[in-house]
Amino acid sequence: MIGQASSLWLGISNWFVALSAWRRVIWLAMCQIFLGLSRKNSLGLVWALAEPLVAVSMIYAIRGLLKMNTPNYGSSLFLFYATGFIPYFMFLRLSSGTRNAGTGPDKRLPGMSALDAYIASLLVNSTIWITMMVALFLGMWWLSDIREISNISISVCAVPIFLLIMLAMGVGMLNTAISRYVPFWNLFYSLATRGLVFLSGILQIVDLQAPHLRYYSILNPLSHAVEWFRLGVWERYPHNSLDEGYLITWVLVCLFLGMVIDRGSIRTLGRFR
Repeated sequence: MIGQASSLWLGISNWFVALSAWRRVIWLAMCQIFLGLSRKNSLGLVWALAEPLVAVSMIYAIRGLLKMNTPNYGSSLFLFYATGFIPYFMFLRLSSGTRNAGTGPDKRLPGMSALDAYIASLLVNSTIWITMMVALFLGMWWLSDIREISNISISVCAVPIFLLIMLAMGVGMLNTAISRYVPFWNLFYSLATRGLVFLSGILQIVDLQAPHLRYYSILNPLSHAVEWFRLGVWERYPHNSLDEGYLITWVLVCLFLGMVIDRGSIRTLGRFR
């Protein structure tokens, strides 16, 4: 009995030691990625964060010129678009960041796997985007009189944001695997996902869309994430088309397929090199 307890304790101790070593590797990789972003691609990082704000401002200005100032929901047209564009662009940028993670043996730190590289890249980019999101909403609360901002439910908004981060990781790994075989896949993915802005419930409430558009919007998991996020801003936001289970299923399936297919493509290509 004492021997079994000693073996169990030894196993737990070894697990904690391995976990601590893994955390140090991830932290070092995150520092490396952040330094790379700040040195080599600082303008690209600034544009990535500014793109959703530019999109919101342009649509806001166009609707103002057309004298269409009535918000689709709530008291602020700018807030309505911001709550749609920011989660949407966060997914696009995180999936691209995961896709562009340095997973090659010559780019990884010693003892670091390709999955570790994906995780480190995701953590860095998620931290940047969440910080920007919090700063934006705090700025809107400080500089404007939009009453909804003071009633935002952080716990409700955090769930779809977390699911979008996990979905971005799975989709990013799938894209990485596909791009190893199809060189132009990254360009096609970027163009295709930009078009999803019209089917993600960003510009119009999904429940109020025309039936033929609503059908395709409901098939898009991003529309469910946007609706879920807006529920944290407006408690009575129309959400008859929201299906939390559908979004979670997409996340789990994409993560599973991403890990399996990405690993399989690495092994397959490694045999021919």
